[in-house]
Amino acid sequence: MELLVVVAVIGILAALLLPAVAAGKGQVKSISCKNRLHQMSLALAMYVHDNQSRYPQYLGPAGPSYGDATGPGGRAAGLVYWSSKLYPYYSLTWSNASFQCPGYNGKVSGPSYPGGVDRLGAYAYNAAGARIDDRTNENFGLGPFMYWRDDQGNPVPPVDESKVTAPYDMLAICDSLVKAGLSGGTDVGRCGGLFGGDMATAPYVLRHGRNFNFLLCDGHVSALSPSVLFCPSNSAAMWNYDHQPHPEMWTP
Repeated sequence: MELLVVVAVIGILAALLLPAVAAGKGQVKSISCKNRLHQMSLALAMYVHDNQSRYPQYLGPAGPSYGDATGPGGRAAGLVYWSSKLYPYYSLTWSNASFQCPGYNGKVSGPSYPGGVDRLGAYAYNAAGARIDDRTNENFGLGPFMYWRDDQGNPVPPVDESKVTAPYDMLAICDSLVKAGLSGGTDVGRCGGLFGGDMATAPYVLRHGRNFNFLLCDGHVSALSPSVLFCPSNSAAMWNYDHQPHPEMWTP
């Protein structure tokens, strides 16, 4: 009887401790993730300084300051992704496990251009702002795709840092949005409107606790629930360089 009581007590203690241990592991992964985002913030700031105060395009031509043009995960059909443009300042390629969030268990793939398929991975770049559909050529993100055109047919240039109204509240890079049933998160940051049907209500796949981490343009790292971060009615202004929500661009 005494042995049974001891076993029962040990079982109860273990049941109480396991969630705490899991939470502790999640916290460690979150701290590591934030540290990686901080390193990216330094690389991003140096890139902007060296490129006429402009943020990198999500996907654009290789150039003298565009970095890893020949390394794995860098060049794709003569074009370079945003992460590789940071390579001279943050010497990790997209496929390197140390580049990805330690709590991310989804697929890492790419480059994949041409073909119309976005890369998958732990982090996403704010290329388009809170833009949800393609009914307008306007763009309020940091680094438009090289083939985007304005209403006059001119290429949309990368954003000058002077245009960012509230750098302390403007998203630059964040944990990629991943929902149950998907193999991984796209590296293009979008504020909602990504899923239809059953996927609209599918749960988020958490990677280090209940919050997703993100880097802001002023260089500091913070965290929010993904249900807030990716909901335009809550966070659209954070995605746009003029710090306005632009509900006219949301999917009705």
